Amino acid sequence: MLTTVLSIIVGGMLGHAVDAGYHGRLAQYINSPQSYAIALFSPESVQKGKGGWQGEHAGKWLYTASKAYERTGDPAVLDRLTSVADYLLSLQEENGYLGCYREDKRYYHRPSPEAMTVDWDTWIIAYLIKGLTETTVATGNAKYADAALRLTEFLHWTVFDQGIKIAQTGQHSGMAGCGMLDPLCDLYLLRPTAKVKEMIDRCIQELDETPCLQLVSLLEKGYDVALIGNGKIYEMTRCLTGLAKAYQLFGDKRLLVACNNFWNSVTSSHLTTLGGPWGGINFCWELFNRAAEWAPYEVTETCSVMEWMHFNWEMLRITGDGKFASEIEKTSYNALMAARAEDGLRWIYYVRTNGELTPRGDWACCWSSGMTALEDIPCYMYETRKSGIYVNIIEESAYTAEVKGRKVRIDQTADYALTGKASFVLGTGAAMKPENEKAEKLGSFEIAVHLPQWASSYTVKVNGKETDGKVKNGYITLKRSWKEGDVLDLEFPYTLRSIEKTWEYRNAGSKEHNFSNWYNGFTKHYVSYMAGPLVFATDHLDRFEKQSPIAVSRDEAAKAELLLSEDGKAQAVKVGGTTLRPICLMPPFEGEQARFIWFQLK
Repeated sequence: MLTTVLSIIVGGMLGHAVDAGYHGRLAQYINSPQSYAIALFSPESVQKGKGGWQGEHAGKWLYTASKAYERTGDPAVLDRLTSVADYLLSLQEENGYLGCYREDKRYYHRPSPEAMTVDWDTWIIAYLIKGLTETTVATGNAKYADAALRLTEFLHWTVFDQGIKIAQTGQHSGMAGCGMLDPLCDLYLLRPTAKVKEMIDRCIQELDETPCLQLVSLLEKGYDVALIGNGKIYEMTRCLTGLAKAYQLFGDKRLLVACNNFWNSVTSSHLTTLGGPWGGINFCWELFNRAAEWAPYEVTETCSVMEWMHFNWEMLRITGDGKFASEIEKTSYNALMAARAEDGLRWIYYVRTNGELTPRGDWACCWSSGMTALEDIPCYMYETRKSGIYVNIIEESAYTAEVKGRKVRIDQTADYALTGKASFVLGTGAAMKPENEKAEKLGSFEIAVHLPQWASSYTVKVNGKETDGKVKNGYITLKRSWKEGDVLDLEFPYTLRSIEKTWEYRNAGSKEHNFSNWYNGFTKHYVSYMAGPLVFATDHLDRFEKQSPIAVSRDEAAKAELLLSEDGKAQAVKVGGTTLRPICLMPPFEGEQARFIWFQLK
């Protein structure tokens, strides 16, 4: 089944998930101003003091619904989007404030000048700015950006005239408050005013000067992310997305150094094999662990997966480097798919590589973040650059763009994720000409497909003839004069791969956190399996608190076998007496379920 869009059609496994999310959480959680996530902002609810972090769902939904309308042009989505946005605008106060907190609980009534507040008022405001800004992009109606600007000007007044420190308006060493940097940069593209710029500069300043944080300076020095602030993954990554956008706007090279060092730290020590930034060994499931720490019970928050994808997208836009596209692809096929339910409505809050699944209820922040991450996938898949068309995520799809003044359509087929093969057919977007008519010339331009980090080699064919493709900045590039009906085929060796990890038990899971007895005396070795972009798993339950590992000998591990269907598609991996399936093809969670990725080597 293909999900039809304005300039792109998404099919395959990812298209199926996007379609489910579109008809699931996006359509059902909020569908009118009466939906309870929006009613939270009503005067009656605010007066009762019901406001809390849950107000973030409104801004996330506005952003996602706007992206969905941009993608589909569905008038029903537009009706829901504008009715909700208009209702929220009707609640904006004369001074510009818009939120769900009662007056005496708002961020500008802090308990003391040096205290970090425990509310989420500015966090919610930031998501409203992001949602209203994207609503303007989707609808073309400037009133939504005007409302976001009024809200920003109110923030500006409290910061510059009333002396409020942004870092003191949110938790996690100030990162929750300063996370507004991301949406402020979005707004600046539409409303490049002095006050928005001053707020952007102040966010960056406080991220760097807050004593318990010093985010930019410590990243410049190459500090591991676990040693910065309190190591909170979601909030830190959101701040880095904002820093990447600020670099694109203003060109401060310090910010780019910080972003690159953040990426290097996360990818070297803090990603699960599924591609999600993780925590959960000693302190909190949502904090980065120390770089030297690892256990097979890795925990990834779905909110962090969404923001990691956002960050990699911004870095790809800055650098054009295919390594960021590889991260987005890996995370899309594995960490994100591992978190979703088939109905597109429910999401797992914490995805464990070994352990039970944790969905929580529909107020959970991760349910909206998963919805957003799905709707962003089509935005990541292709880019049109000056030199031609770039493919960032390889999946069944079609993309129409204007390349050097001509309309070009690429149809992408083949089951890349299950075979390592991809095929691209060139056309104009119009009906194909009869065989006796001459194919239309499309012009000379470049087609570039990101070289997956898992691929050891590749072959390129044009119209069935093998040809050379140059690797440039992480992309396999082919420049030539293209014509309608040309076929570009890529093939990557689709073989079984394994990764080994060592767990040194370091008092993990102890409620007392006995630091004087850090090492508890054992070392265990583990192995996991991948083929192509996919990670393989089974549904065995191996709890962190009550361990039940599947152990295999090194001989059994070495003899693990990739099983293919009759048409050559990956179906399963056989290791010892256990059969594994691609995690994106396993049954989505229902009730009590578990996943198992890491096998203990005996």
